[in-house]
Amino acid sequence: MTRSRILPAALVLALLTGLAGCDGDADPATGAAPAAGSPAPAAGAAVGDKELCTTLNKAASAMKGGISDAQKPDGSVAAKDAREAFTRFHKAAAEALALAGSTEVSTAARAVTDEIAKAAQAADPIGAASGAGFGELSENLTSACETAGVKINF
Repeated sequence: MTRSRILPAALVLALLTGLAGCDGDADPATGAAPAAGSPAPAAGAAVGDKELCTTLNKAASAMKGGISDAQKPDGSVAAKDAREAFTRFHKAAAEALALAGSTEVSTAARAVTDEIAKAAQAADPIGAASGAGFGELSENLTSACETAGVKINF
């Protein structure tokens, strides 16, 4: 991986690491996240802003974990691994958004989810995500969730 691809990978990991650190379900003693399961709500259940933010937080934490686990010693992440992590996030977020109303949170979440989906389809998913204005979209989602009463750092 060239030096120019390591920086975008590091930036995406930094954004996702911040979000993972705000996982409200983590064990306070160890910091460990709960066992992996479906982060999406039960089928047919309406999703409010707080639940949507919590679901996105869990899905992003899992995405960050997948990227972090796939990171090679030189800091690179294979496109296949990034694509899989992004696709899992998109699936969980899309399932939750399908049950959400039209709010500031859902609008911001859809924008982030759409960019992750586009990045997953790119030849270089990490590069695509870092060049897509993801930082601003993440700030919008973080702000919307905080307004809804859920502290995240997407």
